[in-house]
Amino acid sequence: MNVELNKDLVKDDRGNYYIAVHKEGKELTLVNAFVESSFTPEVIYNEEFRNRHKENEGGFVGKIAMDLLRHDVVMGLKEIDRKLLDLSEVEQEYNVRFIDTIEFYRHPSWQRKA
Repeated sequence: MNVELNKDLVKDDRGNYYIAVHKEGKELTLVNAFVESSFTPEVIYNEEFRNRHKENEGGFVGKIAMDLLRHDVVMGLKEIDRKLLDLSEVEQEYNVRFIDTIEFYRHPSWQRKA
């Protein structure tokens, strides 16, 4: 089993989704996929964000991150550009480590603009 970093989703038996952010040999690090989608350039709150998401005025910011995750789940179910894997099967191949949701997490592609 090959888990592609920052792409494939892993689902546990409670309906939580994770994404692999680091792999070294048989060590695999997962982070909650909703947390991951909350820290993407798509949801940096700035003027561009406000203009792009005017229809969400007065709504919940979390909806945008959930929509990003929902898209990835659908693509995984259809096996388009990613896979949706079962955590119990992944744990048979890898020693899985989780990044605690409460830890500050920053998406690897995020960079503060000067």
